[in-house]
Amino acid sequence: MITFIVPKNAGLSKCRELAKAIAQQGSIIQEMRGEDIPFFVESLIQAGKKAIGITGEDLFREFVLSSKNTKLTILRRDTWNDSRCMFGKPSLCLLGSKEMKLEDMNNKLRICINKKYKELAKKYCTNILENKGYKIEKIYSSGTTEEFYSKGIADLVIDIVCSGKSAEKAGLMVYEKIFESDIVIIGENREENFDLDKLYKTIKQRIENGDKESYTNELVNNELVLKRKLIEEAAEVITAKNREELVKEAADLLYFLLVILAKEGVGLSEIEEENGRRDAATKQKVNKTPPSSRIEEKKDVK
Repeated sequence: MITFIVPKNAGLSKCRELAKAIAQQGSIIQEMRGEDIPFFVESLIQAGKKAIGITGEDLFREFVLSSKNTKLTILRRDTWNDSRCMFGKPSLCLLGSKEMKLEDMNNKLRICINKKYKELAKKYCTNILENKGYKIEKIYSSGTTEEFYSKGIADLVIDIVCSGKSAEKAGLMVYEKIFESDIVIIGENREENFDLDKLYKTIKQRIENGDKESYTNELVNNELVLKRKLIEEAAEVITAKNREELVKEAADLLYFLLVILAKEGVGLSEIEEENGRRDAATKQKVNKTPPSSRIEEKKDVK
């Protein structure tokens, strides 16, 4: 018997609809706050029970960033298409005054952040602003982040934008879209040895199938976004603060790299052949170098 954990949040009703559509007879559907679902699903699995969670991708990514050793993964992604949303889906955004641009503001900024997105905000926004020289004072709120701006307590806001009406009413506009959220089905993937070759084949298969709901195909059909993601993830690898963060950022970078390789029809065997050619060329050069020259080269290095 499988327990499906779905959000009771009004804005995530699509998750409950999806659970009813895929749940088998005898399954249990349980509701709780969307931000608590990843932790609860993982706890049930660790207790030896079968559990699957359905929630917003933003909430799942926040959990992954704050949990070092989680084994939860996205089993399936459903594209969130909602004409009522400003960007077609809920999106975590950096919001500021409609009267000016970010670059015109003082380099000392007070940012009110919805605490549900503490790690996402740090990874995709505040760390980047700090690297650009801004001095950030972070204010965390459980909600009504726009009020902190309206009362002059914060200069900027980081929160989810749906229709954008509440932000507009508070005199705010979107400065930057930080993270778009789809609906994700999460659980523990028990398959072993998911190596780069298997990941590449999965990406290639999704491209060939042309699944419109596939994130991989969204990237393939928008080359500008794909290239931007490669640049962003390369920067995240460079700025990783510890080993765990480096592993996660490297995994993201490798995924986007494999997508662009698959898009252009470049196979991993071609990369291996090129590395083999370079290795052979290096060995050939070393073998042709007289022993005395090698000794001198070592002295120069010292």
